[in-house]
Amino acid sequence: MKVAVFGFGNQSYYRDVINMESLLGGEPPFGGARMAMEFAQAGYEVVLSDPHISTIDASLIEKVKAAGVELTTDDAVAAKDAEVAILFTPFRSGISMKIAERIIPHLGKGAVICTTCTMPVLVFEVAVKKTLFMEDREDIGFSTMHPAAVPGTPKHKHYFIATNELLEDHIVEPEQIEKLKKLAQDTGKTPYLIPAELVSAMGDMGVVATSAAFASALEYYAVSRKYLKTTKEMTEFQLAQAFQVMASIIAKYGLEGLVKFINSEALKVSLSSMLYDEKIQKVAFSSMEALENIRAISEDLPEKTKIFTKYEPTFLSAPSPMLISYIEELAGEDVAKGIIREALRKLYEGNKS
Repeated sequence: MKVAVFGFGNQSYYRDVINMESLLGGEPPFGGARMAMEFAQAGYEVVLSDPHISTIDASLIEKVKAAGVELTTDDAVAAKDAEVAILFTPFRSGISMKIAERIIPHLGKGAVICTTCTMPVLVFEVAVKKTLFMEDREDIGFSTMHPAAVPGTPKHKHYFIATNELLEDHIVEPEQIEKLKKLAQDTGKTPYLIPAELVSAMGDMGVVATSAAFASALEYYAVSRKYLKTTKEMTEFQLAQAFQVMASIIAKYGLEGLVKFINSEALKVSLSSMLYDEKIQKVAFSSMEALENIRAISEDLPEKTKIFTKYEPTFLSAPSPMLISYIEELAGEDVAKGIIREALRKLYEGNKS
């Protein structure tokens, strides 16, 4: 099976900005190049495409070639007859979408395109739908080979593979998922099948917040049922509202808005009334400790997060699935889907990370 990897990985970022070898161990090359090396060492035909190969340290190039990887600067060459295409490419300025437009006509029949840690697969799939239609390549599926760690470090022992679970319109076929599972296993990695909606939340750097939110949700439910005797429905709505408001503030106003609107003293006062059982409420008691230390944390925040002068009123507290259902009732399912697609497209176009 031929595997095409797009994007060598920004080695200067790993080396000079975050000092990856000291931080997590391992050795360069990291990122897409390391993924390609491991696929080739597992016996796959692998081509790695990157337009900037001439600027990469020669010793790293030789290491990749020695692993059996073919290098090219031509995306079409890399994509020719490939069954799996993996994008380790930036989520900015439409770079990944432009690569997709170049490679889709050349991929093998029934190929699957995978995003990694740089882009939500659902956003990407929406962005390239027109190209699929124009090229008559609706046989192509979309999933992820999300490393959920930096490839080349000891922490990289797994891949997150996106599934159709939670999706109304499927983006990947079962046989394509099986192909990705085998690819992961053959490199000695554990494949985790994750609903496409959740891959970025669980695999990207924001997993720190996702993990805390997940643990706190289960903890709150246990305490709510044991001590407050609230109904399951009320507890779930309280959780949805809390998470929705936090997400909406960050999405609309950024961390500046979060610092502006969340009164940490008021938060502590309210939280103190919900601390009942330290054995169960590990997250809640840890949160109180963190809030007591909020000034020290704030000192490490970038200066811009401490200044907030302008905002536009908005409505934050309705859980988004509820809003979508209202839109479907008012305007119909097709209009609701169109709005969601356009929202995802705007997200793709607007993200400059």
